[in-house]
Amino acid sequence: MGKIFGTDIWTGISAVLILVSAVFASFLASLYAADRYKGNKRKTAIFFMSISFFTALALLCFFGFSAITVKGIILSLVLVFSSYEDIKARECDDYLHLMIVIAALIGNEASSIPYMLLSGVFAGGLMLLPVLLTKSTVGGADIKMAAACSFLTGLNKGIIGLLAGTVLAVAFNIFKKDKSKGFPMIPYLAVGYMAAYFI
Repeated sequence: MGKIFGTDIWTGISAVLILVSAVFASFLASLYAADRYKGNKRKTAIFFMSISFFTALALLCFFGFSAITVKGIILSLVLVFSSYEDIKARECDDYLHLMIVIAALIGNEASSIPYMLLSGVFAGGLMLLPVLLTKSTVGGADIKMAAACSFLTGLNKGIIGLLAGTVLAVAFNIFKKDKSKGFPMIPYLAVGYMAAYFI
């Protein structure tokens, strides 16, 4: 009887509340995104809400009720919106990178910030290197996104996420006929970094 009215019940209720909050936040974000970029509101809402629901559910299953779960949900919401924005307008607002940086501070002590900064600078530097050496068309938003995500995930996961996103981008665009137009990079980085987050 204690389990029915004790921790187990509250754990279940908390899980439902977290899932509902994540889906509701993604719904609001989808309405804003669809309105701003003239997208189909219904399709955008389904896209945002589906990804948020399954990501939040996976995070709860992997990490339970923790700061890691909360950070992961925020990260996924920001990455979904950033990906949509990059696909529609080939841009990413600076406040989105800032949101990831702020989320990264959840559950971390001040002593871990230098390591987090190192992770972000290293990932951003890796993204910047091809631009300096080959004059490639990697955008500033892509570099800042890699840096922000690595600031949150840490050096090891940051490198894995960056490499995974880059490999996906190359694999899906290597046979593209007109390579001069480029392609949105953030959706691939989003998949790479979210995958790395679960490691």
